[in-house]
Amino acid sequence: MSQSPYIIDITLDNFQQIILEGSMQQPILIDFWAEWCAPCKALMPILTKLAGEFQGQFILAKVNIDEQRELAAQFQVRSVPTVMLVSQGQLVDQFSGAKPESEIRAFLKQHLTNPVEAFKEQIKQLIGEGQLDQAQALLQQAISQLPDDIELQIELARILLQKNQATDARAVLDNLPESDKARPEVKGLIAGLQFTEKAPSPEQLAALADRDDSEARYLKAMAALVQADYEQALTLLLNLLRDERSYQDGIAHKTLLEVFALLGEGNPLVIQSRRKLYTLMY
Repeated sequence: MSQSPYIIDITLDNFQQIILEGSMQQPILIDFWAEWCAPCKALMPILTKLAGEFQGQFILAKVNIDEQRELAAQFQVRSVPTVMLVSQGQLVDQFSGAKPESEIRAFLKQHLTNPVEAFKEQIKQLIGEGQLDQAQALLQQAISQLPDDIELQIELARILLQKNQATDARAVLDNLPESDKARPEVKGLIAGLQFTEKAPSPEQLAALADRDDSEARYLKAMAALVQADYEQALTLLLNLLRDERSYQDGIAHKTLLEVFALLGEGNPLVIQSRRKLYTLMY
């Protein structure tokens, strides 16, 4: 009996639970084999290795056809090894004979969805739709399952900053490994924490209402960033760059790049503003 939670010996007693019911939760890779089968013995270590490597993206279900003749007949197994992939109670694909690891890996990747990538794609979609609360909840769920995934933690810090939760964002960033804190996108997020320190108070902001000089534009941009009004902030910074590029040693340009890092390169506002920035600079 296997010590791996991802490898199970199948009998008539557990067939219903593992294959039929289990495949509703995750794909099941059924390996029909026999003790006397040399190709089976060549294939089994590869499947075992991949089951461990894929970490639960599929369950390897082993069926000894000599001991489980009824199951072999039910699946119409005519030769061994025969490998079948079952998902949602349905046969998805199969192959027969020993295959090299590269072919089996390609077979699996064709049919399996990487849960990390699925999480990230869903999170990206939610962020694009402005559903930050839902994106944060999904991120925290993903991090609870994948606590060592730095990309997920960086994305969480970005969302927290966009929601003006600077203290929580700083806690996430402070816990990143030192090597990751040097990454450009993380530096941008750390800079984002400074926006709250530079932003004017409500009283100061009110006093700036009728001013349109460079200082007023910059401070209004900081206030807009703290309020998560990124479109207004980017507009103010682009206008400041257009009219007085040298203000505070080019702080408008520097801040624009920090905001881009904060929002992420896929953000529609970033894509649009980068085009405008390129036009202004070149």
